Amino acid sequence: MAFSSLKESLNQVADRIEDYSVSTAEYYKLRLFKSTMKGAIALVNLLVYGSLSLFVMLFISIGAAFWLGTFFEHHYVGFLLIGAFYGIILIFMFIYGRKIIERNLLHKFSSLLYDEDELEPRKAAENELTNYQETLQEEQARSENFSN
Repeated sequence: MAFSSLKESLNQVADRIEDYSVSTAEYYKLRLFKSTMKGAIALVNLLVYGSLSLFVMLFISIGAAFWLGTFFEHHYVGFLLIGAFYGIILIFMFIYGRKIIERNLLHKFSSLLYDEDELEPRKAAENELTNYQETLQEEQARSENFSN
């Protein structure tokens, strides 16, 4: 009787371990899919908004260059001034903006990959272990009640 109970408990342990490994694999697949989709959506948004912003800046720059050209009575002067303006911005970005951009990108992509409301794998495993221990205690209590 005790041997069959032990055998049944071991079979249940094996089933639980198999279920846990399958559910863990499914969880990580789902998490990978979620992270990939968030990254793809962010990339598409960047491409759409970036290209639209580029067109807006292009036409504003051309308009400003022509306006400055009429102001200085030579159109090439307006284009040179706008080019110099963007060159100065580029130099400042190389000097000061690199760390700011890296920090913002790292923060943005880390928030895409890691959700704060998700359980850590260790906590999920601890919850599974406590549930299993409760199940074993209930089965032990049932078997004691059955034998009495």
